[in-house]
Amino acid sequence: MTDKEIQALSLSLFKQHGDMIKARADENIEKYRKGVFKLKVTDQSGKPFCDKKVRITQKTHDFKYGANIFMLDQYDSAEDNQAFRDTFYQYFNLATVPFYWGDLEPEQGKPRYEKNSPNVYRRPSPDLCVEYCEEKGISPKLHCLFYDKFLPSWVPKNDEAEMMRLYEKRFQEIAERYSGKMYEFEVINEVLSYHQEVSVLSDRKDILDWTFGLAKKYLPNEKLVINDGNFVPHIGKPHVGYHHPYYMMIQSALQRGVPIGKVGVQNHIYCGCKSPANEALPHYMDYFNPERIIKGLDVLSELGLPLEITETLIPTLGQGQWADDLQGELFKYLYTIWFSTPKMESIVYWNIIEGSAYSIPGWDENRCGGYIFKRDFTPKPAAKVVKDLFSKEWHTDLELTTDCNGEIDFKGFYGDYELTVDGEKVSFGIHKNGEKSLTVTKTEGRI
Repeated sequence: MTDKEIQALSLSLFKQHGDMIKARADENIEKYRKGVFKLKVTDQSGKPFCDKKVRITQKTHDFKYGANIFMLDQYDSAEDNQAFRDTFYQYFNLATVPFYWGDLEPEQGKPRYEKNSPNVYRRPSPDLCVEYCEEKGISPKLHCLFYDKFLPSWVPKNDEAEMMRLYEKRFQEIAERYSGKMYEFEVINEVLSYHQEVSVLSDRKDILDWTFGLAKKYLPNEKLVINDGNFVPHIGKPHVGYHHPYYMMIQSALQRGVPIGKVGVQNHIYCGCKSPANEALPHYMDYFNPERIIKGLDVLSELGLPLEITETLIPTLGQGQWADDLQGELFKYLYTIWFSTPKMESIVYWNIIEGSAYSIPGWDENRCGGYIFKRDFTPKPAAKVVKDLFSKEWHTDLELTTDCNGEIDFKGFYGDYELTVDGEKVSFGIHKNGEKSLTVTKTEGRI
């Protein structure tokens, strides 16, 4: 395929359904991502300040947009490590923290929780990640408690009773150390996906009941997430929908009372991972089909739980500026569809820096070009799209004037805000289930 053919094919369905995507996004974003708010400015006696100019500035988003933080302090030079630290918080408000058991506890009884633990590439210690997130105002999320892959070499994979005992010990230790510090906890990962390495527990009929039961026991007040593969476009195919294994598995679990709190689904578009993108692209067109994406998300939404794109890779389908620009266009379409899905709460990109993706013989995710920052941390158009969407397009910044009652009514994206009046600042928030009004009392011309 030529460069022009790649561009035309990958964008064809988005452009064909462009009016539908925009209409859906405009309606849903206005309805589900914003809230109404009333401000009133008075003096100490309660007399309203009429015709008073105020500025309203959004400071944070309730909606989470993030990436994995696997490359925190993973470079050989202090300059590169600082560049990663300086870059991440400017673009994201959520970070996926790695808890892969094999790398977290390579030696039995000696988990690598602490900041000064021996380093493992792409697996920074949880304490290091949480400290960075707390410093930068980022929400960390745990990935994940049960994953029957990347297991320590010392676990007895064929001894069910001992595996259950060791997993419960792991759940309890992690809960004692990180309860109250995470935005959410992914309980189980890729139970429906093919594994090269599995334990006897993968065959358990009640694996969801057991893992979520353990999580609820030790993490009773936390948001508990199920995470699995790249299913959305497949769920959206004709005659699949509610009959897809992922939907049916979760529906059945909920009917049994399994305490799933959020449905996570991945969106890795592995175009180019095994073969050149121009050869692989026709086989990945479901991921560029907005009708199937929207239908798949609508089906999952009927489970009645919040949704999350837990891991996504959007490839660069060629070389040069045209390919980088194309990736940026694909980002805008996909993020717009996801953000405008009513049940969606968060979107997590996966490997953001060039050369930092998962790679083994015969499978190299770096070949997909899914990175959005070059190796020198220069942002590609895709990174700029994400930043512009959440800091400009999906962002509230207003200059308004009070009416004769000292009041202002306005609508803004959910998040934390700052009100500025006469040079003084007051913090408030617009949240889905929060307060809907604020009265500001001024004295002597100032707050």
